[in-house]
Order: sequence, then C-alpha cells, then structure tokens
Amino acid sequence: MRLAWIAALGLALGGTAAGAVASGQPVRSAEVDVSNLPGPQTNATIAVDPTNPDVLLAGSNSILEGTQRIYSSTDGGTTWRTSISIRPAADIRTSCPSDPGVAIDLTGRQYYSYDLATPCDAQGTSHIYVLARTGPTAAWSAPVLVAKLGRSRFDDKPAIAVDQSPVSPHRNRVYVAWSRIARNTSSSIVLSYSDNGGLGWSPPVTLSGQGDDLNYVSVATARNGTVYVAWTDESNYGVRIVRSTDGGRHFGPQKSVAAFETIPIPHCGIGIVVTAEPRSCIQADPTVTVDTSGGRYSGRVYVSYTGTNFTGDEGAALTTFDSRLRPIAGYPLTSNHRLVAPTPAPTRADEFWAQSALDRSNGALWMCFYDTLGDRTGKKVRYTCAVSRDGGRSWSRTVPAASVFSDETQQGAAYEYGYYQGLAAANGIAHPIWTDTRKLRTLNEEIYTARLAEAAMPAPAKAK
Repeated sequence: MRLAWIAALGLALGGTAAGAVASGQPVRSAEVDVSNLPGPQTNATIAVDPTNPDVLLAGSNSILEGTQRIYSSTDGGTTWRTSISIRPAADIRTSCPSDPGVAIDLTGRQYYSYDLATPCDAQGTSHIYVLARTGPTAAWSAPVLVAKLGRSRFDDKPAIAVDQSPVSPHRNRVYVAWSRIARNTSSSIVLSYSDNGGLGWSPPVTLSGQGDDLNYVSVATARNGTVYVAWTDESNYGVRIVRSTDGGRHFGPQKSVAAFETIPIPHCGIGIVVTAEPRSCIQADPTVTVDTSGGRYSGRVYVSYTGTNFTGDEGAALTTFDSRLRPIAGYPLTSNHRLVAPTPAPTRADEFWAQSALDRSNGALWMCFYDTLGDRTGKKVRYTCAVSRDGGRSWSRTVPAASVFSDETQQGAAYEYGYYQGLAAANGIAHPIWTDTRKLRTLNEEIYTARLAEAAMPAPAKAK
C-alpha cells in the first residue's frame, strides 16, 4: 500500500500528533473513500477477520437508496467492493433499514445485522435481522429474523459480536443484543444467540428491567466465553453493564459504568447538543471491549463512552473493570469521567461518538472519536485516535485519522455523522472508519477509512 506521511499537516494542535515518529514509519496510510457513492452514508461500522487481518467487513446506512451498504476488502482496506443489504422498497418511505453491525467468526463466516422499520415513521414496527455468508467473496444469505416482537412494539439499535476465542466453550457463537420497546413505550435490553451460523436464534433473554430509554447497547466476549453487555440508561442518567458466564443464557446484576450530571434537553434524553452537530443529540454511546490477548491485561473489560456534565462535553472517557466487573479505574471509583485525551487548558474542544477496539495480538487498546480540536469555532471535526499499551492507564498523543476537517454545519449537510462510527484492530494496525464531508458538494456524506500503525504512534501523554 502507498503510505502518506502525516508530517505535512502542520500541527499547532495543542498536543495532537500528526506526523511520523522516530522509527521512520508513517502513522497513517492514505485515506480511502470506502463508499464512493452519491447520496449520504452514515453509521459506519467495521470488523476484521480474526484469522486473516487483510479481510475487512464494513457497513453503513445508505439513506436515500432506502437500503444499507456492505463493504468488503481482502487487501487490508486498500480497495473495497460494495453491495446492498436488502433490495430497496419501491417507496423507500415504507421500509427503513438502519443501524448496521458487522462481525466475523473463526471460520471466516461473516455477519451483517440491522433493524428494519415498516413504515418509516413513529407508528411503524421494527424487527432485527441478520445476513450471513461463508467468506468475503461468497453470496449473502436471505435475511433471518432474530426474534418476533410478540407483545412488544419496536426493536432498535442491534449490536452484534462473535465469540472468537479458540479456547471458549462457545467459540463461534454469534450474539445480538438490542433495545426492545414495549407498547407502553418503556424499554429493556435483550439478547439472542446463534450456534448454527445465524440460521436460527435463541429466544431473547432480558438483561435489564424496564426504563424510560435503555439503548445504545454494546456486546463483547472474553477468552473464556464470558459475555459482557453495556448500554445507556436514561431513567438513571448512566451507563450500565452486565455479564454472563454461561454463554448468554443468564446474566448477573447490573453494575454502574458512569453517571451524568446533565440538564435534560427534551428531545435528547441524556444526550447533549454540541456546536459541531446542532441538529442531533450526542449520546454516551458506550462500547464494551474485552482484552482477549492472553497477555498481562488479559480479561480486563473496558467501556468507552462520551463523558458529559452540566457544562457540556467533557470528552472521550473510559471505565476499566476486571473480569468479574470490579472497577479498576474510571467513574465508579472517582465519580469523575476518566478522559483519554483531555483538551489542554485553556483550549476548548468537543470529543464525541467515541469508539474502542482491542488488538488481541498484543493487547493494545485503541479509541477513536470526533474531535473539534484545531477549529476555534467548534464546528469542524476530525476523526481522531489514540492507543494505550498498558491496560488503559496511559495513552499516546492523539493522531487524526482524517487529514481534513468535516463540517456538518455547512449548507448541504443534512444527515450529520450518524449515531456511531467504527473501529477494528489487528496485528498492530487500527482501522478507524467514519462519516466524512469532504465530498459533500459532489457525493454528500461519505464513509472513509485509514490504517494507523501502532508502532508509529507518538509517545504516551503523561500517565493519569
């Protein structure tokens, strides 16, 4: 792959590093427009094959097409092929697929999850579906319904994960967790799993009680097969996490990840509005990640999220647990958000839609997020990343994955950044993927990616 040096970016960015380090290796590869399609793309997601780091699977909403895009690469993200998840309806207002998720198991089998609302309004219903295929060049299966609604009204925002541990008793089990909304509009978090390649699914297990808005679920597995699920809880202004030691059949009590001191905005729940995304609400959007490396920190459980308080966006934050969900660092111990990349005073910047991923080849923990650092107006962002090599204790200085700023406040930008972005890591390489506006005038919002080399990331900031 032809690599592009970051050294020419001109870096008066208050501690942000965008160049190569002393090793001579460039930090970031040339960026790739993954979608390269007319019309807005949002909600980027990505996964790497656990047995072949050159195989990548990604996805996004393709809003005006009335479908979603599936992206596949077999050369480490240099080139991509694209297809659609489902055939669009004749009138796209009657059927809305959204919230894509991707995963790959130890056999190379690939999975693509989403929800489908019919019709596309508040009166419709929504179900969770999963597609599967045997490998990156195989045909996709027909959509498989994960669970019937029963007496419920709506299923929303699924998250998918595969047990990729060769030593797990549940290896290759596929998990899907989501928010289930009852007819009285209360919600709960539920989970189903499949042991036959996504062809059939277990009855949903409820992980939570009912609440005003339980959503933004995330799921991950450990080397021994333990399952962890995290989500936001609007009723209690916080983030919660649970674990299962029997492959998702039963879950233990909820543990607190973080709590928020916010002034509620009626249409935002526990979210906030920032200058860079004025027409949407920034949520905590937790991502649970487990160290499956077998190294020094193996078994640690990390939950990344956007930390906020009554003053607004504090930044990308992290809470760390041991395998039994006893807190090691972060909010449960200090009642303060433990920030990965605090903006140096007196500079003001917003960080949001944080995403984390673990490189199981060496235990490196990555986190990426949108960052307004470098734009005094607070309107422009770059998708930006950092890495920790010591179990989340200290972090490298941040490196922009995007070489140019995006601006969703400008004329013609209508769909914003979506409700999450994507990140995968393997063999010393991180693959961030994000929604980008650099081609807004010609193609609208596009999905971009780049490769970040861990060995070339700048020295850690001062340990916190």
